[in-house]
Amino acid sequence: MRLTALILAFALGACSPPAPPPQAREPAPSAAIAEAPGVNVTAPLAGARVTGPLIVEGDAGGDWYFEAQFPLALRAADGTMLAEAPARAQSDWMTEAPVPFRGELNFRVTQDTPATLVLQEDMPGEGATPREITIPVVLVPR
Repeated sequence: MRLTALILAFALGACSPPAPPPQAREPAPSAAIAEAPGVNVTAPLAGARVTGPLIVEGDAGGDWYFEAQFPLALRAADGTMLAEAPARAQSDWMTEAPVPFRGELNFRVTQDTPATLVLQEDMPGEGATPREITIPVVLVPR
């Protein structure tokens, strides 16, 4: 009787439709966060149309700062430097936790100008390349 039940189970298994192929899984959110360079920019958003002065705000891990600041740059599409200024910590930066920052970049353009906002960590470890965030924006004349 057991042998008959076993044969019947194998026969039914062979007749069932094939299982769908495994689908690629998206990485877990924590994996994406672990690969992020530790900065959350709340303004400006990617693709924003901005006028001068450009206010840059968000938060960054304390390891992005040196003496409570890190560099901001605004570059034209051809790489020309349009403006530079520090992003300054808005609270105690001597921590690994996110620290709010604010920076102001002054620029003038006479026509809509595609540009890239660059945030760069200050004082990376010895021999390390500084981490950076790039955000495309469009500069608009006032």
